[in-house]
Parts: sequence; C-alpha cells; structure tokens
Amino acid sequence: MSKENFYTLLSRYRSGNCTDQEKRLVEQWFATLDEEIPQRTSQENNAIEERIWNAIQHQTEAEKPVFQMMIWKWASAAVIILALGWAGYQYKNSRNPLLTNSAVSSVIHKNLTTETNSTNQPKAIKLPDGSQIELSPSSSIAYEPSFSGVRREVFLEGKAFFRVQRDTERPFFVHTGDVVTKVLGTSFWVNGSEDKSAIEVSVLTGKVSVSQHARADGTETSKIKDGVILTANQRVKYTVQTRSFETGLVSNPVPVMAEKKGKPVAESFDFQDNPFSEVIAKLEETYGIEIILEDETFTGCLFSGNITKQPLFTKLDLLCNSVNASYEVRGTRILISGKGCAVTN
Repeated sequence: MSKENFYTLLSRYRSGNCTDQEKRLVEQWFATLDEEIPQRTSQENNAIEERIWNAIQHQTEAEKPVFQMMIWKWASAAVIILALGWAGYQYKNSRNPLLTNSAVSSVIHKNLTTETNSTNQPKAIKLPDGSQIELSPSSSIAYEPSFSGVRREVFLEGKAFFRVQRDTERPFFVHTGDVVTKVLGTSFWVNGSEDKSAIEVSVLTGKVSVSQHARADGTETSKIKDGVILTANQRVKYTVQTRSFETGLVSNPVPVMAEKKGKPVAESFDFQDNPFSEVIAKLEETYGIEIILEDETFTGCLFSGNITKQPLFTKLDLLCNSVNASYEVRGTRILISGKGCAVTN
C-alpha cells in the first residue's frame, strides 16, 4: 500500500465514508479507551500520522513475507490508533471497554478471522476445533483461523451461544470487555449489553469460570482474578461501572440430563403420596440446584401429582402451595419456608 493510499484511508474515516465493517472495527477499538484523551492539534495529528506510517513501513520491510497478506489489517489498526488521538475527546463518556488492555494485546499480534451477523436470525459458526457458536443478530466475533496454541481464544461483541468441544489440554476463553469466561468443554451463553454497561454469562451444561481481567499496565497479558465459578442453570451479571459480579439462576432452568448407555434420559415427576423431602431431593438432582428447606416442618408432608411437563419454577409453585410454603431464589440457591402441612394423628 502506498503512502497516498494510507492517507486516503485516513481521510475516508475522518469524513465518515468508511464501510460498515470498517466502522464497526473502529468503534470496537474506541471501546478500549479507559481514560479520557484530550483533543489534539492539527500539528500533533500530523506527527502521529507520520509515526504510524513509518512504523508500518518498518514492519513491512522487516517481515515482508509474513505481512504481505496483512498490510490492510495493519493499515486499519493505524487508522484506529490515529482515531484515538483525533477523536478521543468525543468519546469522553465511553468508559466501558469492549476489550481490556490485555485482550487488545492479544488481538494486535494475531491474524484473526472476524464473523459478523448482520441478519435478524442467529448465525451458525463452526470453529477450527469443532466448537459451535450461534451468533445473535448485530453481534460479531473474532478468532484465530487455526487454534494452534495452548489456548483457544475468541473475542465477542454482543451475544452468542457456545457449544465448546472438550479439550483438557487447551482451555477455551471468551473475551468480552472486562470479562473472560474460561471453559474446558460445555455449553453457555455470553451476552454483552448493547450499551456495554454489563456482561452476563449463563451456563446450560458443564462448568465455567467467569473472571475480571487484572489490568497489567501494558506489560504481559494480564492474569485472571476476582471471579466466580458457574455450573448448569447458573448465571452471573458483571456490571462494568462497579466492576462487580452478581450471581443467580437462569430464568428458565432446564434438567441436567442424566445419561444411561450413552442416551439422555428424561426424568419423571409423577408422585403418589411421596415424602415432600424426597420430591425436593429429586428436583435438586435433576436441575443441579441446591434447594434448602428452612426447617423440619415439612418432614411429615406428602405430595401427589404429575408435574413432569412443568418448568422448574412452576413445579415449585405447585409443591409449595400443597404444603403452605413459599420459595425464593437467593443467589444460586432456592430457599423454601412456611408452616408446613397439617399432620393428623
């Protein structure tokens, strides 16, 4: 790419004539700002442009065979870096980074494949390791064309459902803003809100760790800290402004299917005068959720009825109504309290 083309590309960005893909890329890197940047003078911008161009030329000459296919991506990065200086002051209020400094460090040095869903239907994507993604509308994801290292990493903007191929030797990481989700093999949702103020992870099967990147001030890739462990039917919401995690249950818990002879087995919830505590124990086992009985008033209670087809919270409503009780979700647990059934002698 000539220097003339380089400056033409800069001019297109400044005038707002970029393609949608270029615009999305620029906005994604804008989101990496985590401090206010003052407006620069024209002279300062010219100096920045010259340094960027010299850096690109130097890199191209030093490793020309490797970067021949990547020059446009380096040019795009140059545009973005310049844009941070030129238009940073317009983004003073954009304090919610899509990618942390550590994640950006990983992206810069990798030739990533980018997938964007511009339709109004989920988009199916198959990753190099066989993992599958359902990318929601108006969302995008970036990943290496070949997972050749010891880590499988993807970078998500928006919302996606993951079915990760299990590989104990190479953990799978999903980077979303300040948060990284680590798994070995499982299925889960990751949802970054449209205004980037919060990130939510919901687990369907298996176990994941959800953590905040520890900022390393530009040194090595940051370590992971201050996180939570989620199992099936659990979720966590990370609030960017407070940098805090709030755990809970998913809105519609599903059975954690037991397997016999390699085939999933649907659980039956058809009871005839079964002890209330036995019914609760089966719910715990089926959904993988801890259910606590507040006291022993339910010991002598029995339950009859077929609630197999009801969702979990409807099951609990019916069970609690039968024994003068109520339930509430406390974090990732369910507490049942009440007077219990009337026991006759």
